[in-house]
Amino acid sequence: MFIQGDVLAFISLLIGTCVSSWALTMAYGLLFPSKSLVAQRAITESPWKCMGLGALVVATLGLFGVILIGSVPNPIVKLLGWVIVLSIFSVASVGMAGIALNAGERLRNMAPEMNYYAAFSRGAAVLIVACIVPIIGWLAFGPALYLASIGAGVKALRTRVAEEAPLAHVETA
Repeated sequence: MFIQGDVLAFISLLIGTCVSSWALTMAYGLLFPSKSLVAQRAITESPWKCMGLGALVVATLGLFGVILIGSVPNPIVKLLGWVIVLSIFSVASVGMAGIALNAGERLRNMAPEMNYYAAFSRGAAVLIVACIVPIIGWLAFGPALYLASIGAGVKALRTRVAEEAPLAHVETA
């Protein structure tokens, strides 16, 4: 039997996770615009390759990191495992910013009066909230988005950008 405090704690955890995920996606997109645009291009041109690359990274590096965290009693090795796992999350954040840019661009096509920042913000929010939909979001959309964002992030970080991305999306008054 659940008491009211348990339910409130769970809902607060869910809201906090969504808000912090949205903020991290926005931060990566705004701090690293060139890499986010490369990730957007990668996910637009080859979404299945990005998802496959993400699955490969999780199956190799992710599994290795989790094994280091869970089975080796040496704290230095555990720290190395955490560094590997958190690095994968960081790469996924770069890819997620690209996917959010793509979603924002599609939202902006539907509502041309929307500015770039609002479209990017809403695209990130839609993707993150879709991941918490019971059953389908938890078991299908969330993991697929995570794998695709890792793949897009890896492609973005491996691609050299000749110059900084122009801020063509920024409108001046």
